Amino acid sequence: MNVDQHLKVAEWHLEQARLHSAGEHHCGCPANEHDQKAIDAVETALSGKGAITSENSCNV
Repeated sequence: MNVDQHLKVAEWHLEQARLHSAGEHHCGCPANEHDQKAIDAVETALSGKGAITSENSCNV
């Protein structure tokens, strides 16, 4: 994906998070493998035990 595509996906996820926190939307879907990888990377970075790095290959 290019930069513009990543930003659009991020914007979509931010809006979903806003809707969830406002109580307006609850999909109940579990994180898929790709999303869990992102969650784990952010949690690791926030704990100070790593950094978010660029993906250089497609894992799909």
